[in-house]
Amino acid sequence: MGDCLRSELLYSEKRPRDILFRVIEQLVSEASNEETDPKILSKLTRDAAARARQQAEESRFEFGHWENTSKAVIKAMLFAGVLLTSEGDPIPPGITAQATPLAALKDGYQDITEAFLLQVLIERLGDVTPRDHTALAHALFRQFDRAVPLDDLEDHVVILLAQLADKVELANEVYSVRSPQSEAERSTAEPVTEAADE
Repeated sequence: MGDCLRSELLYSEKRPRDILFRVIEQLVSEASNEETDPKILSKLTRDAAARARQQAEESRFEFGHWENTSKAVIKAMLFAGVLLTSEGDPIPPGITAQATPLAALKDGYQDITEAFLLQVLIERLGDVTPRDHTALAHALFRQFDRAVPLDDLEDHVVILLAQLADKVELANEVYSVRSPQSEAERSTAEPVTEAADE
């Protein structure tokens, strides 16, 4: 599962990811508080890596891949739709994304981003089942801290799965990403039933 995310340039370990989440939020907040122009995404990615490295060194956390991890986290946030323009719209992935100023983060951006990573695994692997919750927990939230109970990480997986209920379904004990057609059918099913009742 980790290799799957690596092949998509989306893999990040949990602790560095959390540090980068915090640093990215700090950088965005500082620009807003100082009333300066928001940084474009490419510069913010570099600045986040530099500050994360500094904070990690100050806390004696050894990690040597901040540039690549920062790119992976920003990419996941971009495709999850949590990076917002000054108009409050998600920055669209594409050729212009890296040159777009990042003005704000969507509320709940951390869970939304990690839910997106979970969705990627379900879609790319195609054979993820409820029996894989432990493996998903290791892939997404693996920490080198034995004080963090694995049960808590598995609980986080099922919480994120619940948040994906409009995008992911469980059929025959296998998770799958809903097709756009099935989503449209679900959204129109209730009004059609009400009309029939009338």
